[in-house]
Amino acid sequence: MNNSLAVQRVLTYYDDRFARRATVIRQLLTNRLTTSSRFWGMCYGLLDIVNTDYELGMSLERVSDLAADRGWLEKDPDAAYTLTPLGKKVRDDYLSLHKKLKKPELFAKYSCRKIFALVTLCVQVASELSFGNRSYVPITTDYHLLQIFKAWYLAYGKAGAAEVRIDLEEFLKEEDETDAAVFMSKFAGHEMSGRTREQIADDYGLEVSDVVIIERDLMIRFAEFVINEGGSLAELFKHELNEGLVSSSALKTYEMICHGKSTEEVAKFRKLKNSTVIEHLLDCAIVLDEFPFERFVSLARKSRIEEVYAGQRTVYWDFRMLAGTGISFYEYRLVQIERIKENGSSY
Repeated sequence: MNNSLAVQRVLTYYDDRFARRATVIRQLLTNRLTTSSRFWGMCYGLLDIVNTDYELGMSLERVSDLAADRGWLEKDPDAAYTLTPLGKKVRDDYLSLHKKLKKPELFAKYSCRKIFALVTLCVQVASELSFGNRSYVPITTDYHLLQIFKAWYLAYGKAGAAEVRIDLEEFLKEEDETDAAVFMSKFAGHEMSGRTREQIADDYGLEVSDVVIIERDLMIRFAEFVINEGGSLAELFKHELNEGLVSSSALKTYEMICHGKSTEEVAKFRKLKNSTVIEHLLDCAIVLDEFPFERFVSLARKSRIEEVYAGQRTVYWDFRMLAGTGISFYEYRLVQIERIKENGSSY
C-alpha cells in the first residue's frame, strides 16, 4: 500500500464522535491481544479487525499522525484520535473506491500467511505432478510448513494435492470473475511463475493495495470453505488455526468455573495467579455470546455500581469512584461489559 492510501485507510479505524486510542487499534491489527485491548476493541466495535493488517498496525501511530497533519484526524493529549469532518469525507470516499475484507473476523481464526503458503505449495505440487515432473524446488523455504506439508502428502498423496484444484474451482465459481483471476495470478505452476502484486495491479488496472485485499480476503474465506467442506485439504489447514479472540487457556478456566470451581480453586489447580484467572473470565465475558454475568456479580452489587455512575456513559466510568464500597475491579468491569454488550458503547 502506498503512503497516501495508507493514510486514507487508517481513517477507517477511527470515529467522528468518540476518540479512539491508537495503541488499542495497533494491538488489534497486529493480534497482540490483552484483556484491556479486547475490552476497548469491544467498546470501539473493532473486534473484527484482529490480525487483519499487521503492516499498517506496526506503523499505526506514525500514519495516524500523518492523517492528523492533513487535518483528517484530531489528536488529543492521551494520543487518542477523532475523525474531523474532512477526515470523515476522505474515509467515506476511500471506502467507496477500494476493496474491503468481506469476513475480517476470520483473520483471528486462521493464520492467513501460513495458509497462503500451504495453498501456494499445493498448487505448485499439483501442477508439477500433472506434468509428471518430480524434480522441482518447493516455492516456500519455511521449514515448519514444509514438514507439515510433507507429513500431509505422505498421508494423502497425489489425490490430496489434486483436491486443491477441485476446491478452488468450487469456491471461486461464486466469486467475482476479476477477483478470482487476480487471486489465481499469484500462484506458480509447471514452467510458470506467479505474477507479482505490482504486475497484477497493472494487468487489471488496480491499486496494489486492492490486489493485497483481494488476495487476503479470498484466501481467508477459502480456508473457511475448505474446513467447512472437510476432506484431506481441511486436515492440512487445521494445523494453522489461530486461537481466536479467546485463548485456549482462558476457555479452560471458563470451563472449570462453569463446572463449579471457584477462581481460587482454578488458580491453585492450574498453577496460575488469581489475577490471571480473573483476566481469563473477563476475556470470555467480552467475546462469548452467552456469558452468565449474574453468576459473578450479585444483583445488589450491580445495582450499587449503576447507582454510583447514574447518568454517566458506561465507557467513561472511573473505578476510583467505587473506593470504600468493597466492590472489586473485576465486578465493576463485568458490569461495564454486560451493559456495553447489551446497549452499545454510547449507552
